[in-house]
Amino acid sequence: MSEPSYLAPASPKSLLEQMQELLASVNADLADLGSDLEAAGARAAEPREPLEPAEGGW
Repeated sequence: MSEPSYLAPASPKSLLEQMQELLASVNADLADLGSDLEAAGARAAEPREPLEPAEGGW
């Protein structure tokens, strides 16, 4: 029984193509992380009630 054609690409990707895809994926992940950090920074900038130190001090 032969393997289905959808399991293997017609021609293997070159190392350059693989690296370009990896770089695009990393860039997208970094953009998501950047927006998450910006949102967290906006939340951190909002005034909050101060934390009380635990018994025994710091």
